[in-house]
Amino acid sequence: MPIVSVPKILRAKLGDDGAEALVEFFNEAQEANSPKEEIIEIVEEKFERRLSEEMGKLRVEIAEMKSELRSEMADMNADLQNKMSDIKSELHNEMAKFFSKSHDEMINMKSELRGEMAEMKSELHNEMTDLFSESDGKMNKMDQNLRTEMAAMKSNIETKIAQSHADLIKWMFIFWVGQIGVMIGILFAFFK
Repeated sequence: MPIVSVPKILRAKLGDDGAEALVEFFNEAQEANSPKEEIIEIVEEKFERRLSEEMGKLRVEIAEMKSELRSEMADMNADLQNKMSDIKSELHNEMAKFFSKSHDEMINMKSELRGEMAEMKSELHNEMTDLFSESDGKMNKMDQNLRTEMAAMKSNIETKIAQSHADLIKWMFIFWVGQIGVMIGILFAFFK
């Protein structure tokens, strides 16, 4: 921004030649300072560009970790569903075999053992109750084991996420301390 005029009092004291020399001096001083401003603008642009690149990389890494975690959880859920389905089908098959066997025996003995049928019926009922209570116990135990394993996996995943978070914060702190150091160095260089 060139200086256009010098106030009358100053022009009267300096004279016309002195006033024009003063204007030229101020214009040259201002032009000499403009490269520093350009350097600062270039450094700021590079810093902003680098910062946005690093933030983009960080976002990508977080998205990848989130995707991997979801994939692992989906796999665990599918495995659990498959195991439960297998247990259910095995139990169903065992019950079907048991009912089939009992029914065949009852048809063959129906004519001969009508008197003993009530006793057999109660025994069969007791056996079924025991089988159901045993299978319920097994199912409860398996359910408890699965819950324990899932809790352990969950705590392991949470630990890994916490470690990743701590590492991320550590590296962000190091990055920012370095950037502040560079900026302070630039400012010291600029003001010297």
